[in-house]
Amino acid sequence: MMNQHALTTHELRSDAAALTQALMAVVAVAGALTVGAYARIPLPFTPVPLTLQTFAIIAAPFFVGRSYAAMGAGLYLALGLAGVPLFTMALGPTFGYIIGFMAAPFAVMAFRRPLAGIIAGSAVILALGAGWLAFWTGGSLTAALMIGVLPFLPGDILKAAAAYAVAKRAA
Repeated sequence: MMNQHALTTHELRSDAAALTQALMAVVAVAGALTVGAYARIPLPFTPVPLTLQTFAIIAAPFFVGRSYAAMGAGLYLALGLAGVPLFTMALGPTFGYIIGFMAAPFAVMAFRRPLAGIIAGSAVILALGAGWLAFWTGGSLTAALMIGVLPFLPGDILKAAAAYAVAKRAA
């Protein structure tokens, strides 16, 4: 009598393929965040540079789903904290934004309308980034908003529009 819980060869291959696909999605998101970090423009009045990372993380859930996008951001964070040279400083001025990368995919996919989700995801990143920036600098939240949110709004609007265009194509 055969064990009813034993997996067939086909089921094992299917599980392995699904795991491989999931791992590839997570690594792809971490890779997109890494590439987005290299597309950076330092601004003289803030310790936070402009990057393409926010575009990567608000577009990723439309391709790999919110969980894999968040796991990819978590992998990016874990690698950086482990010493892989992904950050300028592990707990530096941009740490809150990186934490926001893990939460943003859930906000992006929480809405029926992709644009509303993209705006919510961007807001989550900016809010967590500004909160950490206020803590890191020892300044007020108002000061953190002035140097960590307001200068980034025009670029975030462009990145949101690009992510929306990508989301429409992914649908």
